[in-house]
Amino acid sequence: MAPVLKLAKFFFPQIKFIKLMPWFFIFPAVVFQALSLTGCISTSPGIPNIYIVSLRSNTNTSTPVQVRIGYFGICGIDEDGTRCMSATGHSVEEITPIIFPSLATSDNNNTNTNTNSSAVPEEIVDLINTATHLRDTTFNSILAASSILFVVGFLALLVHKRDIKNDDQWDKIRLSTWIKRATYGTLYLSAAGTFAASMATTQAAKSLEFTASAMKDASVLIKSGTTLQVFQWIAFGFSITFALLVPILAHRKSKKEPEEYYKEQEEV
Repeated sequence: MAPVLKLAKFFFPQIKFIKLMPWFFIFPAVVFQALSLTGCISTSPGIPNIYIVSLRSNTNTSTPVQVRIGYFGICGIDEDGTRCMSATGHSVEEITPIIFPSLATSDNNNTNTNTNSSAVPEEIVDLINTATHLRDTTFNSILAASSILFVVGFLALLVHKRDIKNDDQWDKIRLSTWIKRATYGTLYLSAAGTFAASMATTQAAKSLEFTASAMKDASVLIKSGTTLQVFQWIAFGFSITFALLVPILAHRKSKKEPEEYYKEQEEV
């Protein structure tokens, strides 16, 4: 830890509060992780444009439509506008009349005038079915678990910083060592999970796009979402940088580390 702090001070001698620098990486890491996870959940400005892949029918249809999927949401785009919703826990029959209400007709057998998904063209239903299947089976949300680990690691860091201030309380050596390992472990696991999610999503989305475009008689055309991929890689950059700079925040004033002190006590 000490070499990292000395190296940082060598390159940035003019910064007096160099120990505060790592804190500035937390907010953007959380923001870009959150944006990546909330893609296609609502029609808030910019949210429908954060998608993993978009699908549109390649057959001759009088109503050109597009379906976009995120980790937890799905959007339907047609001539009447854009509608998004959470796809978690909803079937295709429930999703279809909500994201494409103009294509569904009223159910005359129901006095409540509910929309009927059976009136939607079959090719549109197949499009939504393909999109939900890809979301459920191919694009698993590893990023969500990584985000939780990042928050847990941040909380562990706060506990670790409070622990290292009490240099005289060496009777808590076992707990101090455990907190330190938990802090570094969760933060590095979070960064690794974010990297895995970014790599997997990018490769899978690009592969689907290439395969669909290469097939002559493909019924569905697929386009990968660039915005979400960029957000994920930015989130990885901030999270791994913060994890690498944690030694600056958790620098112990005492020359002895907990492990060194514990070994000395065992030798005695």
